[in-house]
Amino acid sequence: MNRKISRKPHGNMLVLMIAFTATIVLALLFFALGFVRLTGTQFEQKTAIEAAALAAARDMSNIVITNNDFGYVGLSDSAPVGAGTQAGDSYYTQVHGLNTLVGTTLLDYIIADELGVDEMKRLAQVDWQHVKTAGDQLQAELTRCTAAGQTAFDKDGLVLNPYKAAEDAYRANQVRMTGKSNYKAGSMVLNLGTIDGMVTNIKTPAGWTNSFNSGATKGGYYVAYKPVNFDGHTWVFAGVGDAMRLVDPSKFRNAATGVPWQVKTIVRAEAVQQLNDDGIVANTKSVACAQPASVFDPKPAPGALVVSFPDGPPNGPCTMAKVFDLYSSCLADGDDDSDVYMAKNGDYPVDATSSIVPDPNWPIPSDPGRQAANADKIAVYDWLKRAGTKADVASVVGMHSWPFNPPSPATVNWPPGGAAGAKPIPNGVAHIYRFNPNGTVNYQSKNCLPAPFYIVSDQQMLVESFEAISQGANSTLQVKPIDLGPPIMDSDGEVNLTTKFDLYIRDYARRPGTLKGGQHSGEPMDDPLVSYKKEAPKVAIQLTKDGTGIGTNTQVRFGGIGAKPKGPGSGDGQGSLPLILPQEDFAFYWTGSTMQLLRDPSVYKSYTPGSGLRPTYRTNGVVCDIRMRRQVQVRDETTVEIPVTDPTTGSPVVDPVTGLPTTTSSTTSTKSDVGYIGIK
Repeated sequence: MNRKISRKPHGNMLVLMIAFTATIVLALLFFALGFVRLTGTQFEQKTAIEAAALAAARDMSNIVITNNDFGYVGLSDSAPVGAGTQAGDSYYTQVHGLNTLVGTTLLDYIIADELGVDEMKRLAQVDWQHVKTAGDQLQAELTRCTAAGQTAFDKDGLVLNPYKAAEDAYRANQVRMTGKSNYKAGSMVLNLGTIDGMVTNIKTPAGWTNSFNSGATKGGYYVAYKPVNFDGHTWVFAGVGDAMRLVDPSKFRNAATGVPWQVKTIVRAEAVQQLNDDGIVANTKSVACAQPASVFDPKPAPGALVVSFPDGPPNGPCTMAKVFDLYSSCLADGDDDSDVYMAKNGDYPVDATSSIVPDPNWPIPSDPGRQAANADKIAVYDWLKRAGTKADVASVVGMHSWPFNPPSPATVNWPPGGAAGAKPIPNGVAHIYRFNPNGTVNYQSKNCLPAPFYIVSDQQMLVESFEAISQGANSTLQVKPIDLGPPIMDSDGEVNLTTKFDLYIRDYARRPGTLKGGQHSGEPMDDPLVSYKKEAPKVAIQLTKDGTGIGTNTQVRFGGIGAKPKGPGSGDGQGSLPLILPQEDFAFYWTGSTMQLLRDPSVYKSYTPGSGLRPTYRTNGVVCDIRMRRQVQVRDETTVEIPVTDPTTGSPVVDPVTGLPTTTSSTTSTKSDVGYIGIK
């Protein structure tokens, strides 16, 4: 009997389940492998494209251009340490960050507004227009360098290639987590744009109690690409922070809206990655954005403003007792026009080829007469703007009202050296203003002498205003008798310190930069008077020509071109050294027949030769010297005996006792000249 064999259904089901499970596991494994490869590709691209964006932003941060109005300009500040920023005197110059320039013009405008000085507001507006021009120039350079093969330079003169830097960074940061995956050559695209709401590294004004429009600032710093409105004008800051950082690509915009001007700085990098999966080629695109950075320059020693009165301060009806008095009607009464000059072909007069020529660039068109008061405002403004964005508003406004310290002692005997007949005359004093590290102003006064004299820096401004103050003293001060020396050779002469004061301004920072700023690029001149350093030995101007640095026999007379001329008798500038100098604020010597300009460097304060880091970056130098000289009038009197004649007959009248012709004495002035005290 055949037995029928049958399988249990449980065994068949087990085999089926194993096969089904294996199929699912294999599918999951293939999916996981694909997912890992996909995720790896994305991570690889993200790492690479972020590195590319940061590399391009780094190069953009370091690009430097040369601008007519400010010198070297970039997205970042830089101390004067770059080998590519060398001035004509071999010292390096600073690089001005764009946002620093924007913030400086805004701050200077605010200070001018607080002072109520419209001319300074005008100067700040002009500088703001120049900043926008510089920004447009920088924008063109940055945009050009987003393309392949385009290069620029950094502060050291090294070549920068942002596009290549981005490609190199992308390749170097590809992480091999997947199979055959590579950067598609030439697919890198760089663009510049904006991102709203970014905070810059430029602080809002210190010492100012007002505020700006909503959204313009955040946490005491300006916000990029937001209008900063003040007094009917608008300032805009670029997207530059205190460090390079990645930013959200979804917030990138090709341009900001709601602003009248902008410089686009946010770098958007885009690249294509090729994935080859067993012959199947796929392209994936990745994007990243980065913000460039600026190293903020603290400007440790922006420079000093000097207001000097070598002959004593004016203390008459037109008193100069504080900085604000320099802007007063006494220096703007309609006949206080100035002559404006500049040095050419070197520092005047110590460089043999140097000369003084008219300066055509008077920056206040509303004052074609170039009033002395406005010249003072220009000098103070040029000192102020060197502080950058750190100047304290309240302190700068306050220093305008700080009273000048009187000279101590108030008088000195003159002529010096124990000369017979010496009389007390006013002592000289210099008022010195510097910025502290926190932006507040400090004040110091020192006694000062007429000599040594300041040079006029190459391509920088000299202002002369004769009789800028006519009533600077209550009365004339007479010194008589006095030995006038050559060329008069009168031991019984007379010197009158008049009530009139002339104004001289030497502005060493009117034109910054290597293109227009001359051999010193508009940088301050080092001077122990303002640096806290030990004073240099006093220089005595020699009476006789010693042959050292003596210039050609060129008589000097700058005044009279459109301004108030010099007083009578000053034609050839004759006077006598060492006591009296011609009516020019320079040194002279007597040739035996005429008084000539002395070019000897030992009697002038001038720039210290050197190279590399400029000494006035860390130690204050002179930015501007506002100097008033008191006019002195020199008289030489001659007494002669004149015969007395009969008015009817015309015959000589004879003394009945002696039988000799009768005479009468007549004293006449044979020499009357206007000049300055030379040696005190």
